[in-house]
Amino acid sequence: MVSSAAATRRGLIGGTLMGNKWATTIAGIYIQSFTGIPSAFGVYSTALKSSQNYTQSTLDVIASVKDLGASFGVLSGVLYSNQGRFGGPMMVLVFGAVQSFVGYLMVWLAVAGIVDRLPVWVMCWFVWLGSHAMSFSNTAVVVASVGNFREYSGTVVGIMKNPP
Repeated sequence: MVSSAAATRRGLIGGTLMGNKWATTIAGIYIQSFTGIPSAFGVYSTALKSSQNYTQSTLDVIASVKDLGASFGVLSGVLYSNQGRFGGPMMVLVFGAVQSFVGYLMVWLAVAGIVDRLPVWVMCWFVWLGSHAMSFSNTAVVVASVGNFREYSGTVVGIMKNPP
């Protein structure tokens, strides 16, 4: 079993290429740059509202559920902490990617009219699932980067949470 500190020092993904803490940091910046879809709710909310015949209050409920999903990161932390058994940074990223894909694919299928109009609670579930995935990438990237640059942990968190 690999200790938590040793696994973090190996880097975000492990192996020879990504074992370098600088390569891990660059990969983390890219990962954070591509996982901000919950922040783009305003871009697709108009299409969601019109395609599903939602009222503004219904759309507000969906937006609130999206915010709750993005804020709830306990599962990603537990998964990251159990590196020796079934978790670790790579598993956290994979789990988050699957959640994001399933959640936002179903939203897209509903907006595009490929599937029938979904009940509001089902749409809330898929939006929650998609936005919840952001906490997985945040956990994997920030924790691994702080472990790689312990002496500059505040700076690293600032860079990871505000990529260019």
